[in-house]
Amino acid sequence: MSWWEALILGLAQGLGEFLPISSSGHLLLLEKLGVGVPDMAFNIAVHVATLAAVVIVMRKRIWALVRRPFQKTTLYIVLACVPTVAIAAVFKFAFPQLLEGKLLGFGFVLTACLLFASEKLKSDKTRFLTAKISILTGVFQGISVLPGVSRSGATISAMTLCGVPKQDAADFSFLLSIPIIIGSAAVEGAELYTGAAPIVGALPLAVGMSSAFISGLAAVTLFLKLVKGRSLLPFAAYTLTLGVALTVFPLFGVNI
Repeated sequence: MSWWEALILGLAQGLGEFLPISSSGHLLLLEKLGVGVPDMAFNIAVHVATLAAVVIVMRKRIWALVRRPFQKTTLYIVLACVPTVAIAAVFKFAFPQLLEGKLLGFGFVLTACLLFASEKLKSDKTRFLTAKISILTGVFQGISVLPGVSRSGATISAMTLCGVPKQDAADFSFLLSIPIIIGSAAVEGAELYTGAAPIVGALPLAVGMSSAFISGLAAVTLFLKLVKGRSLLPFAAYTLTLGVALTVFPLFGVNI
């Protein structure tokens, strides 16, 4: 992998992890277009970089949870993680081909539909986060293991559809990303330990981590400002266009 490929993939990971456009979908799409190659070591590295970015931005909330771990927010994070892990395991062991991008176009379209629904069909009644909403959010997050389905988009949509204010939904979604990123990195690390992937060179690894960290930092900061009063429909339009293109192109003999 060259340094410039690592730069592009790192940017895709950092921006896609926190903006509702799907990092896994963009990484897979870029690989299909010939940018870089599937490399588990690199994936772990850029995931760790984005983890560092969200921890820095959310440090005050994280510190509050560390100081008072036995509170509702902690419980809600745990409850959301349970269905996520269960659904992710089902996909990984029962339908691994779906994680390789067979439904990539559909995944982007689904992200667009969720974002559109969150803007147009959200509940008029404002509600605080509850155990039931947390579990539902975890289900949506589990579905986002499919490439093209945005984790942040799916979780924020689930909560806003239930009436949770978008700002609170984004805040919880980013907190929820921390154990998920750690868990996915641990699983990939275990697979890497068994010799499932090659080790990338030091330069592309450093470039990829740096670009993922900087872009992730910018994405979290920007998105938390955007959700205060901006619509998510532009992201819906983008993912819909991408999803339709990936679905229609093969019909005309253009395979990606």
